[in-house]
Amino acid sequence: MALKGRLRRLQREAKSEGVILRLRDGGFRVFDQMEVWKEMFLTQTALMMGEAHPSEVLDAVRAATPESQAAFEEEHGSIEMVGHIIAPEHSGGWVDEHRLLEDGTVKITRFEGGSEKALQILEEARRQGPAF
Repeated sequence: MALKGRLRRLQREAKSEGVILRLRDGGFRVFDQMEVWKEMFLTQTALMMGEAHPSEVLDAVRAATPESQAAFEEEHGSIEMVGHIIAPEHSGGWVDEHRLLEDGTVKITRFEGGSEKALQILEEARRQGPAF
């Protein structure tokens, strides 16, 4: 079998069992599905604590071609994550928005209770119901 044929076969096998990211530098990275889910969960958890989670998976997504990044995000969700911590009304009704930016940094913004944005986020959370 020619080298090109072997490479295609290996790529098909890797894709069926893992996540392949084509990088802008011409290389590629392959991750196990379970590792991707774990990293997405740990990243979201760290985000809710206001921290960035170092992740080889997300670093590879950031270095991927636009097409490869779009395919990843279609299947696993955006790497730009947003989470809200909503204080009860008796504690001021403020909302902290934790936003993971594409560069891997976390931006925290507080919306004071009663502000238009805080009320908008609260209404959306009520509409969606409990997350668990």
